Amino acid sequence: MGDLGRRVSRDFERGGLLDEQLPGYGRREEQIKLADEIAGCIVSGSRLLAEAETGTGKTLAYLIPALRSSDKVLISTHTRSLQDQLVHRDLPAVQKALGAKRRVALLKGRSNYLCPQRLKTHISSPQVELWAQKTMLKVLDWSRKTQDGDLAALPFDPFAKGIGAMITATADQCAGSKCAEFEHCPLMKARQKAQGADIVVTNHSLLLADAALKSGDFGEVLPAFDVYVLDEAHSLPQLAGQHFGIQLTRMNFIQWLNDMQAELEAMGDELALKKDIVEQGRVVLEAWLESGLEALEEAWGDMLKLSDLRRERSEPLTRLAERAEQLAEEIAMVKKPGDGFVGWSEGEGELTRYTVAPVETGPVLAKHLWSRQAAFILLSATLRVSGSFDYARNRLGLADAEECFHPSPFDYAQQAMIYLPRHMPDSRSPGAVATMTDEIETLLRASRGRAFVLFTAWSMLKQVAPELARRLPWDVLIQGESGSRDAILDAFRADTHSVLCGTRSFWEGVDVPGESLSMVIIDKMPFAPPNDPLLQARIRRCEEQGGSGFRDIQLPEAIATLRQGAGRLIRSEDDRGVMALLDSRLYHKAYGREAVHNLPPAPIRDDLADVRWFFEEASE
Repeated sequence: MGDLGRRVSRDFERGGLLDEQLPGYGRREEQIKLADEIAGCIVSGSRLLAEAETGTGKTLAYLIPALRSSDKVLISTHTRSLQDQLVHRDLPAVQKALGAKRRVALLKGRSNYLCPQRLKTHISSPQVELWAQKTMLKVLDWSRKTQDGDLAALPFDPFAKGIGAMITATADQCAGSKCAEFEHCPLMKARQKAQGADIVVTNHSLLLADAALKSGDFGEVLPAFDVYVLDEAHSLPQLAGQHFGIQLTRMNFIQWLNDMQAELEAMGDELALKKDIVEQGRVVLEAWLESGLEALEEAWGDMLKLSDLRRERSEPLTRLAERAEQLAEEIAMVKKPGDGFVGWSEGEGELTRYTVAPVETGPVLAKHLWSRQAAFILLSATLRVSGSFDYARNRLGLADAEECFHPSPFDYAQQAMIYLPRHMPDSRSPGAVATMTDEIETLLRASRGRAFVLFTAWSMLKQVAPELARRLPWDVLIQGESGSRDAILDAFRADTHSVLCGTRSFWEGVDVPGESLSMVIIDKMPFAPPNDPLLQARIRRCEEQGGSGFRDIQLPEAIATLRQGAGRLIRSEDDRGVMALLDSRLYHKAYGREAVHNLPPAPIRDDLADVRWFFEEASE
């Protein structure tokens, strides 16, 4: 055992610093084992896949080695809630307990920080409507007081107010060190702090954007690290598909046109070019509405010629010309995706979105992340499927990583019950929605609210949730109707008997311990829609290689999602609750036994009377 391992072991000893100095600390053997494995990975510079089930305490297990190590460490999460918890609660508490002096920095993506230059430009622009300028005046007043320019501190969401894009800068829009506001730029200050920090906390999106772009002065630049701790690592493949692909929308062109017009307006002596740009912009936006991309490609080709006319006159015009060229390349890539990529479109008219994504994320992650000379620790409560890391290894491109598993300390046999009814009809059959609604209402009355109702599709949420709100005496919070995700969660925590109805965004990264959440209801097995173009491409690739699309992709993906949803229920040793999976196919489909095997080890019941008795016992 090296020096780091010995120091970590001493911290976890009985009567050690954690016992004496960390409020609320309780000794957990699996946590200690995990911390030791992480320390070993850091020392050897290897890669580790670690599944630590809910209650193991994986956060503390990686914070201790990170704080005791002398290496530069990046801690990356998927959800903002965990990121904020690490920076504002966990790291300060553990540092104080250990007496560790490591410098810590928080680094978010560009859209989280105010761009003073774009605020200055748009607040006085005659092209910006009065309502937007009034809101920007509030931002201007706030900007004179803020210490870090993090827009999360505003009393409102600037993107919801319609001004987010006008007060932040994308990588394409940022002038970097050539910007007049560079010395006062919140993003640059955050990056400079990260450069000098020992531990940087960020998110997977920023990490992947950095890996995908690496665009020097103007990119999403992260410093080099010796150690990468990637919590909530199960989400990396999906995010990698977004960051290593393309998403082309009408807004991409509108933003370019707005920026070009603003620059020409500021110059004041390019009236003819500005007029031509405006006229050609109308042609481009009209071409967007035509089927296929031929008209758009031709219209943008003419815009390219205009953008090239004055590119040498100023740095902003050079960058706008380069952005125009990049958009032309993206149009070409959407028309003909490269080898290993698949393209598709969604929506109609102005809302059409063209997407190109890698069929398999493993190779791109291996190329852009795992090739770095550093230690990588990937953690999640749900990396395994049916006791195996194989599916995660393939999706992540980590065939040679070490692996470890640490079970939950919770007593599911005493704390939980799984309700799996046999009588639910096929969701496509007549009357299925009515039956589902009645069943959920009965369950919610047994639990007296206090529940998550998680749907696999928006269509079912929209049909069932409003009816539940009409029937039930408790507040029913509905995703898409009751406010932002954070606002809904805050309301749910505050009202002990409320009900939260949501889709995929509530299946993971949500922590509600205590009485407020005593039941999780899932409408059916969360199989991905079979018409998903990326899924279809993955299945084709799998079957071309001799595999089974269902057994090797669809079922493991559904099981992994199901484990995330089930994990919302028991969050502490004092929690009690029922998980209800309203999908009777698990009794008569071949995959049913395997799916049930992946649920928490709680007793399974098929009688509503048992659910009622469970909650009556709890109230005695």
